[in-house]
Amino acid sequence: METTSTLIEEQMRTVVVGVADFKISTDPFTYLVTYALGSCLGITFYDEKRRIGGLLHAMLPSASLHPGQKIREAMFLDTGIPKVLSAMIRVGAKKDDIRCKVFGGAQLMATDNFFRIGSKNIDMFYKLSQDLLLDVVAWEISGRVNRTIRLANHTGNVIVKVPSKPEFIR
Repeated sequence: METTSTLIEEQMRTVVVGVADFKISTDPFTYLVTYALGSCLGITFYDEKRRIGGLLHAMLPSASLHPGQKIREAMFLDTGIPKVLSAMIRVGAKKDDIRCKVFGGAQLMATDNFFRIGSKNIDMFYKLSQDLLLDVVAWEISGRVNRTIRLANHTGNVIVKVPSKPEFIR
């Protein structure tokens, strides 16, 4: 006899979020996934009451380094996070019910301070989470490993895969 959990797993579809992109889902039978987060940050947004999920894969801390240029908002934390929040609210999420989890920000190669993009991304996310009053419930950041994350839109759980280790849930 199949369990409810098994039946749900069989019906799940996967939506891939690329680098410098985001996706929103109102379908509880969806996984939002992004692969191989290194210095980039993967941030999940989830409204449990309405089962609305979002995933942002941001590369860099701030669009202000590119004044006057046309930018891809999801590439930057300071423009991508508000974009995801707005999109979620447009489809019915309530800002006060959205919980965030943040992943990535690794330092995969030894470099000088100028190129420490992972730690700069973490610093910017910390500042933005305070400025925007984000409810951040999980941090899986820093280190020297890449991470693949998968947001289960029926539960809000994030399944994390690190090379050579078993998956775990955040």
